[in-house]
Amino acid sequence: MEQQKRLIPYMKDYEDFALADVRWLPYVVFFNRAGYTSSAINTDSAGFRVSHGPEGALSLQDAPPPGEVSVLLGASPAFGLGASGDEHTIASLLHRGPGGSSWLNLASPAFNSTQEVVLFLLHRHQVPALRDVVVISGLGNLVVAGLPGADRDYGQFFWSGAFLRKMGVPEQEDPHWALGRLASARRRIRRGRTPDAAKVLGLAERADLALRTTVRDLGRLCELAAPTGARVHFVLQPTVAWTGKRLSPEEKALIEENDRERGHMWNLFNEVLGAAVYPAYGERLESACEKLGVGFVDANRAFSAAGEWLFVDQIHLNDEGNRVVAEFLKAELDLA
Repeated sequence: MEQQKRLIPYMKDYEDFALADVRWLPYVVFFNRAGYTSSAINTDSAGFRVSHGPEGALSLQDAPPPGEVSVLLGASPAFGLGASGDEHTIASLLHRGPGGSSWLNLASPAFNSTQEVVLFLLHRHQVPALRDVVVISGLGNLVVAGLPGADRDYGQFFWSGAFLRKMGVPEQEDPHWALGRLASARRRIRRGRTPDAAKVLGLAERADLALRTTVRDLGRLCELAAPTGARVHFVLQPTVAWTGKRLSPEEKALIEENDRERGHMWNLFNEVLGAAVYPAYGERLESACEKLGVGFVDANRAFSAAGEWLFVDQIHLNDEGNRVVAEFLKAELDLA
């Protein structure tokens, strides 16, 4: 990964953070490494990423701010994967200064919407004075909806294969595979070499399932937040393809390297990043959010067609990309 080393050397911290043993936990299945420290990323004793505001460094477990707070939920873009430091994450950039709400980062890479709302449920008592709940998500549910058996039981999640192996379930007796092996699993399924229960959904079915799951979980999140009077907002996360932006030379180099050296993973995302899914998926999410009374923002609309360097790969933002999204959200959602 020579281009990554040249352009974004701090990503080595994210790889170290993510590639160690998965931290298995009850209810949410997995969560961030706790007490992790580096120049780019730091988490508290419970695994929540540190954010920065006028009060200094903040985190839910170790450094909760006094008074009213707002929280950011979601997967890796909300977590800030791609930022060169904690102060450049969206949660940190949403701080407006003295008198505004303090923002806490409650996101985790690879979470789906169900894990997001379960995590909020488990920690709701720690944020009694709540102003805004912002969820930056939407892609994870589309990806895991393509895993074998995604429409059975309680759905699918990242690292499901590793989880089932930890539970002692032999792979050949269960149709769930880890994300990195999905491509070969899909080929076997389409050739009729696996049980019908392990079928893989087509793009239209995946979008339908992702929409239903997202809307269900947003409904539960609204119920949890309602007693506080907090506003709930859903932000459809930006991707390079969905923004329609022209690639900068840096983005082009990084994405081409990913496709070349990590294509087994990125091909799985690329399946849902085309015009066959977006913008219809975003429009349906917006309509559903309106019915729920949830504020909706498509963060892809924050980006122009110009070729600035804003992404570190197909779906994760750099510092400037996070700044663009944070300013857009402040304006669109009237965040204080």
